Amino acid sequence: MHRTNLALALLIALSTAACAGDADDRGAGGSPDPDAGPPAPQEDAGLGPAAPDGFNPLAPRVPNTTCRLPDAPPLGTLALAPAHPNRVLSRPVWYGAVPGRPDTRAVVEQDGRVLFFPATGDAPNRTFWQRGVSRAGNEEGLLGLAFHPRYPENGKVYVYYSAADPRRSIVSELRADPADPDRALPDSERVLMEIPQPFSNHNGGDLRFGPDGYLYISLGDGGAGGDPHGHGQRPDTVLAAILRVDVNTQDAVCGLPYGIPADNPFAEGRCQPGVEAAGQPEVWAWGLRNPWRMSFDRSTGELWVADVGQDAWEEIDVVVGGQNYGWNAVEGERCYTAGCDPSQYAAPVYAYDHGQGRSVTGGFVYRGPSLPELWGAYVFGDYASGNIWALRRQPNGPAEVTLLADTNRAISAFGEGPDGELFVVSFNGGVERFARRADAGPVEPVPATLSETGCFADVAAHALAPGVVPYGVQARLWSDGADKLRAFAVPAGEVIEYRDQGAWGFPDGTVFIKSFRLAGRLVETRLYRRGRNGWNGYSYRWNEDQSDADLLDGPLDARVPGPDGVQTWHYPARAECDQCHTDASGVILGLSTRQLNGLFEAPDGRPYGQLAALAGAGYVDLPGPPETLPAFPAPDDADADLGGRVRALLDANCAMCHRPDGTANARIDLRATTPLADTGLCDVAPQQGDLGLADARLVAPGDPGRSVLLARMNRRGPDQMPPLGSNKIDPHGTTLVGAWIQSLAGCP
Repeated sequence: MHRTNLALALLIALSTAACAGDADDRGAGGSPDPDAGPPAPQEDAGLGPAAPDGFNPLAPRVPNTTCRLPDAPPLGTLALAPAHPNRVLSRPVWYGAVPGRPDTRAVVEQDGRVLFFPATGDAPNRTFWQRGVSRAGNEEGLLGLAFHPRYPENGKVYVYYSAADPRRSIVSELRADPADPDRALPDSERVLMEIPQPFSNHNGGDLRFGPDGYLYISLGDGGAGGDPHGHGQRPDTVLAAILRVDVNTQDAVCGLPYGIPADNPFAEGRCQPGVEAAGQPEVWAWGLRNPWRMSFDRSTGELWVADVGQDAWEEIDVVVGGQNYGWNAVEGERCYTAGCDPSQYAAPVYAYDHGQGRSVTGGFVYRGPSLPELWGAYVFGDYASGNIWALRRQPNGPAEVTLLADTNRAISAFGEGPDGELFVVSFNGGVERFARRADAGPVEPVPATLSETGCFADVAAHALAPGVVPYGVQARLWSDGADKLRAFAVPAGEVIEYRDQGAWGFPDGTVFIKSFRLAGRLVETRLYRRGRNGWNGYSYRWNEDQSDADLLDGPLDARVPGPDGVQTWHYPARAECDQCHTDASGVILGLSTRQLNGLFEAPDGRPYGQLAALAGAGYVDLPGPPETLPAFPAPDDADADLGGRVRALLDANCAMCHRPDGTANARIDLRATTPLADTGLCDVAPQQGDLGLADARLVAPGDPGRSVLLARMNRRGPDQMPPLGSNKIDPHGTTLVGAWIQSLAGCP
């Protein structure tokens, strides 16, 4: 029987170990006694019937009148508005105007389509070009497009896409059909480059024509983590570099279908017998990890590149030919390889840490007419946090960076209109334009202490306020050994939207509470609130005497006592929470049918079915009796099916990122509802490094030692799983997953 104490209070919010919402703890919310150990296994895993006597500790419902955090104003001065409100796009990664056709726009969809459509109106998309591309990795696909500078005359278009068997990146030339300019000629593709790729991630893939008329191509380091082949510091490979070629000529010296500009750093002496070149002739600049989107300032001609970081730093570079930008010796402005000298490499214009985001998306220097306050500023964003900034270089100091908007967008690219107006491209928002935000008026401050939030009747006693409802979950999220207490508060009279699949829907004003306790002491309480501007999270750090907790204004790492001695505890920044609390994941994961459908104990020890209790108290309308609804088994329920327990554990710890349209690089689907045969796990070779395992598989049936999934769970560092927030290995989870892998006789 899971045990939860309704007299104790607390929370939910932004994640720790996988930034994963509230799917967590040892079964049902942890033991109220910190010395009692893990709760006992649930007796009726998978069912959530009401107790035989109809006992309901949540009824009658008490209205919530005090736990009401202020609505957070949108951050920044700009908002986003749909640029093409009724147009349906799938994973767009490029947007721009078609040269010579100011009323026509083009979009690149990652799955392999180039679409043309009118700048205004609802006329249907037309497929300019389509082909099968490799999408084995989340960063593979059709990634880049560039129109030839003389496109109106010659109809030439250049594309960059991923191919398989063998894995490689291809740069090709296409030609528009003169009789139908919305289509490419069917047999016009001319392959210019085929670049072998060792792994599926870090492909770069952007194409831009510079003011000099040459084609610039961005390429990442080839993938995995940490640049295992050292491509960043090897200009003798075209990986980890910006390439520069002349598509209007051919190079007779090397026998290439494109020309090598004479002033490329390694053009001299190229392809000469007996001459060992220092670098590939195409290389213009190198030392880049994964340059995800680049652009030329249409006024100055400077090349701006956003380079996605590894563990700590994202960076913006102004790239100059012949320069080495440092990866993997440096990340941002700091050493990645011990003992490096950052002064030996070209420094970034700006670098930001993972408290602001963890996957930079490059944009453009703004030269449009609508927002003169942005004129000359470089506008860029972050795929994981949704933040959008404006950067201005300063002549005698660090760059000045201003937050323009805090969005929930998975920003994949920025686009330019023919007049220099900017557009934001994202997987969950399509193509949007900037609009000035209306004056938000006076801002009510967020409570500075937990006792001021109104969510507790007695903070020091951890007693919830009337109308604040404690709850438990079936499958835990690992949080470095912390016990967790969870609760929610919805506005008086409001009802939660039941959903059979995924997270439930919650009305504006809902507050989630989650507290973390290590070695009997409260460490952190997180509040997550839904408002008219989306979800906002706040982290409170408990004081030494455990009487209250103070609001933090940024991320913090602190050494705290834990069950096995002093350990590092990470208090996340708001942007870190947004990296996993995404629209794709449902934002709040613990409040789902499968997580809530179980038997729990009231303070007096009596069992009750949580779903029936919530419905009986009027918080949610169920479509049927709880025993007919889906439920997770608890991972520590030894009587439940091992496979079901593991799938529930992976769902709670990993599926917030590893799902369709999730933020993870690997294209695997770890939702428990996905059949094992469709997860992309079983007997599948890893796409992003084998971690040194012989004949590695993501999951090797019967062989945990060859299984990358388990190896990532069993380490902390660059290759750990989950990647965020956790500093300690989960012994229960790794043991369970190892036993499951060992038990597999084969794949479905």
